[in-house]
Amino acid sequence: MPDIEVIAALRAKETEQPYMGWLDALSEGTSLMKKARLEEQAFNALVAACQKPKQFSLMVEAFDEYSKEHPSRQDGFQLLAEFVDDSTYGLSEWIEALEYFYDWLAQNERETPSLLQLLEYLSCCKEAGSSAPVGFPLQGLLEEMLDRYGYDGA
Repeated sequence: MPDIEVIAALRAKETEQPYMGWLDALSEGTSLMKKARLEEQAFNALVAACQKPKQFSLMVEAFDEYSKEHPSRQDGFQLLAEFVDDSTYGLSEWIEALEYFYDWLAQNERETPSLLQLLEYLSCCKEAGSSAPVGFPLQGLLEEMLDRYGYDGA
């Protein structure tokens, strides 16, 4: 089991986010690890990739929900890793884009789709933005796609 107090202190220092925010997020994460089928190595990779406690909580909750929806499939972190591996964007960039997407859905009073649907939409954004300048952020591609086409769901 990860030592969340040490990890929270490190992440608070590295990200300049509040220690208690990290501690709360990591505590929730450890309580959901088993249900979300999140292995310790994936947990640590997720912690390192998240720049804010909110991102970490959001992802662990998404993985937990995905595990409930698909108990016999791969876990949510592995699903995300496949999309990351199939792109030029890193895990942190996918997480930032997912956070933006969740916030956009809430602000626009849309029902939250499944993790797989969100990842597929982001993958479409990535493909549509293949002519974008090198280094153009995935979140920027998502913003353009949402501004232009919106999101109606599955």
